[in-house]
This record gives sequence, C-alpha cells and structure tokens, in this order.
Amino acid sequence: MKYDQPEASDPDSIASAFRGNEISGLDIFARTQDALEDFPAAIVEQLMSAMNNDIPTGGSDISYGDNDTQYLRFWKARSPGAPVIIFVHGGSWQIGAYLDSIGSAKVTHLLDQGYAFTSVNFSLVPSVTVEVQVQEVAHALGHLTKNAAELGIDPQKFVLMGHSSGAHVVTLLGTDSSYLSEAGVNISNVRGVIAVDGSNYNAMADFMDSPGPVVTNLAFALGKDPARLRAMSPTYHARGVNVGSFLLLHAQRDGGIRQAVEFAAVLEASGTDVDLHVFEGRSFEGHMQMLLRLGEVDFPATAVMDGWLRRHVPVGL
Repeated sequence: MKYDQPEASDPDSIASAFRGNEISGLDIFARTQDALEDFPAAIVEQLMSAMNNDIPTGGSDISYGDNDTQYLRFWKARSPGAPVIIFVHGGSWQIGAYLDSIGSAKVTHLLDQGYAFTSVNFSLVPSVTVEVQVQEVAHALGHLTKNAAELGIDPQKFVLMGHSSGAHVVTLLGTDSSYLSEAGVNISNVRGVIAVDGSNYNAMADFMDSPGPVVTNLAFALGKDPARLRAMSPTYHARGVNVGSFLLLHAQRDGGIRQAVEFAAVLEASGTDVDLHVFEGRSFEGHMQMLLRLGEVDFPATAVMDGWLRRHVPVGL
C-alpha cells in the first residue's frame, strides 16, 4: 500500500520523515524533539490509524503454542528452502497485533525478493511479563524449526526483524541465547537481526536518554529494579555469544540513536558484525514512517536493508 504524505503541524518535519534520506557522520547526533506529548493528538491518531489500516494480505495463520495469543501469519516463499524473515511488532510491549502493527510494504517487498515472511502474535503486558513475551517469540522460532520442511523454509537461515519494542525483543533474542535455547533453537541458525527504530538497548539508561512516554511505558513493563533492567538490556548481553550480524535502522530520536551507537560498539568489540544507519524523520513521525515505508523502493532505508540481506542472508545460496 502506497502512502500519501500526511499532514502535520510542522510540514518540514513530516516531509523529512516521509522522504527519509540517510544522515551520516556526526550529523546523526543533531538534537531533535523527541517528546510524544509535544505532538498534536490528531497527528498521532493519523499515524496510528495509517499503521492499523495497513494490513498485509495473504498468508496462513499457524498456531505455535497452546495459548489463544500464540499464533503467527506465514507467507510462503516462491521457492523451497528459502530464508525466512520473522517480524515482531511494536507497541511498548502492551498493544498491537501481528497484522495491524507491521506495515504491508515490507511483506510484499521481501516476498518479491524470494524470502518467506512470518509475523508473530504474542501475549501482551500486563497479562504476561516481557520475559514471557520474549520466550513466546522464541517458541515461535522453535515451531518454525520443527516444521521447516512442510513450510518450505531453511531452518538454518532465520532473520529476526522488529520495530520499536519489537526491536528490543529481537535484539534481546539475538544477544541472550537462553530464550532460543529454551525453545530448542540454536542461536547460530539466526543469521541476522534487523532492528527498526528500536530503543531500550540499555533499558536503565532510558530513564535519562528518552524521557516522556518511552520511560513511562518502560517503567510499566519492566519496572525500576536495576538488576532486571540490566537482564533485559541487549547491550549488557552483547559481550557474549550473539547472532552473527545486526542491522540497526534508526530515525532521528536522540535517545534511540545514542543507545544504538553504544550497542553497536559493544557488538563490534565482541566480534559481531553490525551496521548502523540513521535516516531523516524526527521523533514519532520518523518512528512511524520508517515502519510504514520500509519496503517501498523509493524509501532510502529499503535499499540499505536489501543490500544487507544480500550480503548476510542471500536467497538461493
């Protein structure tokens, strides 16, 4: 689905978010306005409505567990033995579902590139803890592994992709192998992680980095105990055994960029391959446009994603 540029109280801000050109060098640290409460409610509602109405078509629902929230939508690749992209939606761990928080452009685009695609539904806070939520997503990978032949996928070529809090989930799975191990999945079978404008890589630091709704939602979902916040922070686990490669795609949100730079440094120090790219689009506008437009051929982050996938998880090899 192709989106028209939405209206906004700051036309230049929304125009840059929609355009999404890459920013390089020290320009990635230019100060921006991050607070969601500073945006008119009508703009937030407009962007959320665009996301919720952008439902991808096709695919089949598959249950991966006994709970009524544990299912996924699976789209077959055009050829058997394909790598599979596994998408984890955002929503501050509390809202959203596997189809209304995904953005259809990426599904169509990646299927056209020859990948299989999966979007995972899971239980939400406060009915479960974030730890349980992460484990549910790991069990979805376990189910895909056990049924790989029937689904026509290569169980040794998984790519985890997540947006917002979903990016937190996939980067945690990519750095703390205990969740995948519990689900019977070898972390080496996850070839890459794509984080789409994530945050909470260093959860405790978010109390300083990202004041406002980010911290409010973080405190609700993860509490304020330092030990738990460290345990749920991908940066703290990145010194150990990681997924082999990470792609961090970020809009202009100060706290998220600072933490992404820190996270990338720890990954690199551990010998893990990581690419970090920042694109135009301030705060919530950039956050949502990156989700909605990733997969559109004229959106700059799409070409970056495609190039990274060809290098690390190519189709047909």
